[in-house]
This record gives sequence, C-alpha cells and structure tokens, in this order.
Amino acid sequence: MSSQVAEIHGLNLSLQGKPVLHNVNMVVRPAQITALIGENGAGKTSMIRCITGLYPPTQGICAVFGEQAYYMSQGSRNRLGVVFDEGGLYGEMSAWENVLFFARLRGIPRARIEEPYNRLVQQFELKTSLKVGHFSKGMKQKLRIIRELLHKPELLILDEPFNGLDPDSKFFLRDQLSAICSDQGTSILISSHDLFDLEKIADQVVMIHRGRIVADQSIQTITEVTERYIVICSNPQHAVKILHNVKGIYVINQDEQSVSFMSGSGSVKHLLQLLLQHGIEVEEFFKEKNSLEDFYKKIKQATIRE
Repeated sequence: MSSQVAEIHGLNLSLQGKPVLHNVNMVVRPAQITALIGENGAGKTSMIRCITGLYPPTQGICAVFGEQAYYMSQGSRNRLGVVFDEGGLYGEMSAWENVLFFARLRGIPRARIEEPYNRLVQQFELKTSLKVGHFSKGMKQKLRIIRELLHKPELLILDEPFNGLDPDSKFFLRDQLSAICSDQGTSILISSHDLFDLEKIADQVVMIHRGRIVADQSIQTITEVTERYIVICSNPQHAVKILHNVKGIYVINQDEQSVSFMSGSGSVKHLLQLLLQHGIEVEEFFKEKNSLEDFYKKIKQATIRE
C-alpha cells in the first residue's frame, strides 16, 4: 500500500463532454504543504473536486488514504477537511450552529470542539453575533476555515483560502497552516493565486496549465539562490564604472537606485569595501533569490511557446 496521502495517476476528466484534465499525475505527501498554482480555468478546482470525491475520473486513478476518492468511505471522509471558495454554509444559522451541525455529521461531540472553536474565533477576530447570511465574504471564509480546522483533519484541502481575508487573518492562517503541518503532521493541499503567501509555507509546488501538469518541484529548488547580486546605492552610474573595472563582474542592469550584476567565483569578496572606498553610499548589498512568481512566469511563458 502506498505511503502517500493522495495519489493521482493518469487522470483524465471530461465534464459535459468537454475535456478538463489531461493525463494528470500528482501526489500529496504526508506532513507536507503542496501548493497548486495556475491561471483561472487551468483545472485547479476540478482537480480538487476529484480528490474530494465530488467528480468521478473519466479515466485514471484518484486515490485518498488508499481508497478511490469517488467511493471513499465515511471514515476516510471524516479524515478530510475541505474549504472551497464559496458555499458550504447555512445563512439562517449562527456561526456556532453551522460548526456544530457539521461536527455532528462527522460524529464529533460538542464538548470536543467548544474550546478550539472559541479560540479560533478570537484569533481570526470573527464577529459571531450575526446570522451567517449577514456575514461579509471575508467573515464567511474565516468561518469555513475554522469549521475545517476543528476536527484536526489528516488531509486539509483549501481552494483559494486567502480570498476575502484581511492582512492580519491572512498572516494568522499562514502561521496556522505551517503549525498544524509541522506539529500535527497534517498534509495540506492548497490552491491559490497568492504566490507570495504560498512561497512562505509550501514544500512542493504543482503548476497546472490548460488541464495539464507543467511543473512539479520543491519550493527549495524553485527559490534557490542565484549568482545575481544587487547593490542599492547613492550613485549607481558611478558604481557601474567601478564594477566594469573588476575582473569577473558582468553588469546586467542599472536604474536610478540600484545596480544588478553577475559574478564569477570569489569576485565579490572585497567588492563592498571597494565601493565604499570610492565614495559610494551603499544602502543594501545582497544576493538575489528566485521567487515563486518568477518561476510561475518562466514556466507559463515556456509552456505557451511550446
């Protein structure tokens, strides 16, 4: 039996006769955060609906906890937590009534969720005096997330969870996801357009384009340090003249505030001191790091060219 939490092999999905997913292969590993990225309409939500058992594959395998997702047992479903970007709440109920209703469906006693519910409501700063039908989009999103965290799922699946959240709640959610992954061993699959937030918490990144997986790499590989340096200084034009006289330095770009350059091995050792000796006021001097945004743009451009 596989040790992976969720596995997709050769998955094809057609909806109303229209192909949506094409030969998709992907795994969600234990105690890791997997980020699913791609433009609108790429197939992210369709993949999540297959994994959660809402769509049966047209072809291929989609398994969760070793079971076919579409035929998953109730016991396995209770090990899941799922947050979609909309729906899933009853407007005529209060926040607590919504949470209690879903807990009962999972067979979870009231006493087990009261303390964590009150704690999360405070941490998310969710106002619970109104019926859910009067909640803003952001308040509904907070409640969906709280509801799915209460039973400590082994696999937590989130579709655009940052939508509608204020900055403080977004920061808290990021920290909370990292904590439950590392402390509880929760596996997390998260689909989002917020590449900056994903970069901070993801272990693995899967990119989908027009229903096909076009990249599957660790965040460590994606954001590895480059050989490109950036100097933010008082006189970039003068700095460029100095850099041109240093062996092994290749200037890439210059603007009104900075200079970026490539360097051969060992060429940077005394560079900061050299700039200061020539009267350049250096504010920052650092080695550039790749970003998830850079990776996304690069892969998408390469895919479009193909």
